[in-house]
Amino acid sequence: MRRTLAGLLFGLAYACAALTLAGFLLQRTAFDPSTSKDAAAAVLGDRTIRAEVVNGVADAVSATLQPLSPNDQSLSKAALRTRVDLIAGTAPGAKLLSQIVHDAHAHLIGAQAGPVKITGAQLVDATQMQAAASVPTVTLHVPRVGVLSMLRTTLKWLLPIAAIATVVLTAMSLATHPQRSALFKSLGLGLLLLALLVLFLGYLVPKFLIPALSHDPWAHVPARLADDSLMLLVGIELLLVAGGLGLLMGTGAMRRRQRWSTPVSTYRYQEERRWSG
Repeated sequence: MRRTLAGLLFGLAYACAALTLAGFLLQRTAFDPSTSKDAAAAVLGDRTIRAEVVNGVADAVSATLQPLSPNDQSLSKAALRTRVDLIAGTAPGAKLLSQIVHDAHAHLIGAQAGPVKITGAQLVDATQMQAAASVPTVTLHVPRVGVLSMLRTTLKWLLPIAAIATVVLTAMSLATHPQRSALFKSLGLGLLLLALLVLFLGYLVPKFLIPALSHDPWAHVPARLADDSLMLLVGIELLLVAGGLGLLMGTGAMRRRQRWSTPVSTYRYQEERRWSG
């Protein structure tokens, strides 16, 4: 009975742990605009996303400034697009545009209700032209994906609950399980399965599934963040796999010690006495 209860508690603890870790990675790559702001260079490394920013900035600046200086070819749309694209393609330039990336990502997942606006100061940063400060605020078209908004809200309140449940259920499982070697074997297998789930939710979902939910270029932000966080994911995968294999090897060693430490003669002695009696 205790073993059945412990197995049930362990299964629930594993489910909560899987949800916590994989959900954390998914939240980081798909539902955290601050992450996209810090990784603006990686996000703008996507040509389609960068084109959205470049065209929005360059076209607005050209429409305002070129009529004032019609003979200045540097104010044409083509020239300004080339200029802004070069700036956005550098790490310092991407940092200057990071707030735009943050706001676009926030609007995409429903974390920001208002439209994405590019102010005069941001236009100056994007073009490196002081005259752009006089250009009216530009509104950047970014769609709001309802499915992503719902998932973001769900993860926001579900992850803390799952994390607390993981600790509580794991402690209860350890306290009630009568056979430690079987428990460690279950933990080892659980860590290996968790590595697969983390790979799926932490990389494959933001890399391939989320971009498929919308044809808009901004839907590729999670994919860019997943690639940018790949080394973190690899590190977690190595820890999970190493931990799982270590527990499985330790379980085998534990069982061998138990087998050698158990006196075989006791059973035979009891059998002989029972037959002789």
